Order: sequence, then C-alpha cells, then structure tokens
Amino acid sequence: MLVAALGVNAALGLTYRVYRLTKGGPAADVAGQVILGLVLTVVAVAVALGHGWARWVALGYGLLFGLAVMPVWTLAVLIPLPPRGPDYTFMALYWLALAIVIAASAAL
Repeated sequence: MLVAALGVNAALGLTYRVYRLTKGGPAADVAGQVILGLVLTVVAVAVALGHGWARWVALGYGLLFGLAVMPVWTLAVLIPLPPRGPDYTFMALYWLALAIVIAASAAL
C-alpha cells in the first residue's frame, strides 16, 4: 500500500502540474514536482526493498504535506484559482493518497 500510495502521489503531482502549466501555471512548479517525484520514487523503491529508514521518510513526507503543504496550497493557490473539476479531483486524490502514506508507514 505504501509503495503504491507514494507512486500515486508522484504521478498525480506531475500530471496536475503539467495540466496547470497548460492553463498558464508556472514551469517552476513542474520542475519542482519532477524533483519531488524522483524523491518519492526512490523512497518507494527503498520501501519495496525493505529498507527501514524509508518508512520514516515516507511518514515525514506524509505528515509534512498533509499538515502543512496541502492546507497552505489549498488556501493560497486552489481557492483563488477558481477551481474546476480537475483541481478538485487532484486535491481529493492527493489528500487520500497522503492519508494512505501516513497510515501505511505508521503501520510498518
């Protein structure tokens, strides 16, 4: 579950940032998401290989993004857009995958 949730967040983030780029969003968001996606991929592979440290990195990522990054993003970026269907879909799926990352990494 943890490996899949990390992969989903990496893919969702990149897909959404590219979508926003087509709507006039900043290219820096895409570049930042590529870096985050690579980090999440490395963590997912490390979890799959049984490296214990990776679960703590995943838990830290889940808590940081769940408690700080996504709430700020929702208030500062999403609400002023105004949001459309893809924005709401991304937000809901990303929050769900973050919850799975937190729960799965805490359960390991």
